[in-house]
Amino acid sequence: MVPESVARRAAELREKIEYHNHRYYVLDAPEISDQEFDELFRELAAIEAGHPELDDPNSPTKRVGGEPAEGFTPYEHALRLYSLDNAMDPDAWYAFHERVAKGVGTADVAYWADPKMDGLALEVIYENGRYARAATRGDGLVGEDVTGNMRTVMNLPMTLHGGDVPELLEVRGEVIMSNKDFAALNARQQEKGDKVFANPRNAAAGTIRQLDPKVAASRPLRFMAYGVGRVQWSGRDADWATQQELMEGLRDLGFAIPPEVKLCGSAREVADYFLELMAARDTLPFEIDGMVAKVNDRGMQDALGYTSRAPRWALALKFPAHQTKTRLNAIRIQVGRTGVLTPVAELEPVELAGVVVSNATLHNKGYIEERDLRVGDTVLIQRAGDVIPQVLSADLDQRPDNAVPFVFPMVCPVCESPAVEDGERVICTNPTCPAKTVQRLIHFVSKAGMDMEGVGKQWVRKLAEDGVLNSPADLFTLKKTDLLRYGGMGDRSAENFLKAIEKAKGEAPLWRLIAGLGIRHIGEQAARTLAARFGDLGEMFESSIDELTKLDGIGDKMAESVLDFRVDAANREMIGRFRELGVWPEGGTVAEEPSDAFPLAGKVFLFTGTLPVTRDEAHAMVEAHGGVPVKSVSKRVDYLVAGEKAGSKVAKAGKLGVEVIDFDAFQALLEGRTAVRQKSLLDF
Repeated sequence: MVPESVARRAAELREKIEYHNHRYYVLDAPEISDQEFDELFRELAAIEAGHPELDDPNSPTKRVGGEPAEGFTPYEHALRLYSLDNAMDPDAWYAFHERVAKGVGTADVAYWADPKMDGLALEVIYENGRYARAATRGDGLVGEDVTGNMRTVMNLPMTLHGGDVPELLEVRGEVIMSNKDFAALNARQQEKGDKVFANPRNAAAGTIRQLDPKVAASRPLRFMAYGVGRVQWSGRDADWATQQELMEGLRDLGFAIPPEVKLCGSAREVADYFLELMAARDTLPFEIDGMVAKVNDRGMQDALGYTSRAPRWALALKFPAHQTKTRLNAIRIQVGRTGVLTPVAELEPVELAGVVVSNATLHNKGYIEERDLRVGDTVLIQRAGDVIPQVLSADLDQRPDNAVPFVFPMVCPVCESPAVEDGERVICTNPTCPAKTVQRLIHFVSKAGMDMEGVGKQWVRKLAEDGVLNSPADLFTLKKTDLLRYGGMGDRSAENFLKAIEKAKGEAPLWRLIAGLGIRHIGEQAARTLAARFGDLGEMFESSIDELTKLDGIGDKMAESVLDFRVDAANREMIGRFRELGVWPEGGTVAEEPSDAFPLAGKVFLFTGTLPVTRDEAHAMVEAHGGVPVKSVSKRVDYLVAGEKAGSKVAKAGKLGVEVIDFDAFQALLEGRTAVRQKSLLDF
């Protein structure tokens, strides 16, 4: 029996800690020092440890993370989380306003403007004022239950503020990471030799999908509310009459809302505010990629309703990609794990969208030739989707007199073996090229392969370059003495390194081993399909072309790649060693597939026109994210991705009702973002 005074003190401490959390993380106005806060926290933790009967899943002590989960379970949203239609220019915005005015019978419409936070969309559910559940958006109908991880987000209230709270409240919003916190996280990742994140959105999404809540707790995430699903009050039906009242109501209940929100009295004010936000975007503490304008009157929202994919009362106004000019200092050729020679632009470092850009991929030989890029040129670059640096063109007016056309080398820069052209690619012919070995090993231990968390790629590179590792199978024969001879690798680090390898050996499923092999065209989704069909690696490699192509999502090229892989003597030797070493997981069962893990699952894609990547690369991107690439237009195609100089396929797609998008929109889909701009035929 817990003494009443102890229970009362625990309740008092929980209330105080949540109050100070809100002051610190939401209002940015702390009232006590960190030391005083820590004393309150330690006192509560001690009371809970001494009295397990006081356990409460929403206690502030649970924010440090609980036990790792085995996987995420699906969560079906009670009300669909819709996508947003996009506007890329003022004309599209005013056309949207005209449709709204026609729908509500008046042009006198006010709009609520939110900065478009670039994060991971979620829904958080409260029952009787207490945090109950959280789930990712997923496909809008079904997401993943991430209740444990969201409990670690420090600015998310565990108990709603105020005396008048809904019996049921579903809050929609974005999980984000500030630019400052993102930079600090990447610095820590780099120090540990772990993967650095491309941008704050990827960092936030990757953190929420961690199976270990302690990892989520160690990363500084924030939740920004922007809307609601179901709202049920006790004794009354109505909630908030306008979007402004809704947002202010959420803030009063304890939620953080995006900075720089504004009520705009007209369509013109929205357009003007969009330009203001675009000019100020680089000064904001969080990344935004546009602005969302919503009809303020919620009665009008109800009258306008929804299309099959988006509300008719809201529109995302997207910022153009950041662009700037800099000097192309050199073109370096790097060799990938399949031997492909990829040209990389070495640029005069320049700040672009808050990031210093000094390198950018040039994709392939044809990309350089089409744009006539030359060393010494002043080039226009942008970050596609504000993520990937791209070289767009050269400024011919500023070209130096001594600039000469770039001659693509037909010799591997690493092993000096001959290279050959294979379609749009140039490939090193040496199967034992050291560069291939290094990249292959890095891929094998990465999250896209065996997911050996704790096996840093810099150490893998060093071990491969020194000849300690020549094959992925060598990882499973490493000894501590192999590691301790290197400066910087201490006893504990070496133990953790070997434990991560041993854990993967015992726990990694067959699909991860298949994905880790780096078979051309075989991404994670295809690896899962193969693992579900075959009992082990041996059975898979003994199959025929016909057996492989009968599998859903396995095409001719993918099947040929699997069989080509087994023909290579070094690969056969490696597979034999895997069996001898006990790295031989069983398959034959359908692998769990989180709904957000493969954002293109089941979608069919066709590419046309000139794109920033080769067709093979585009197809591989689709397959790696669960989609199916095809080469001809038909009704089964979900998206036609059209680049410059797109041809007749666009017109045919339009007649068949196929959605036509540009490459930036395709990249948004790859990243799990749902805002897709539909192109008109006049755009190409």
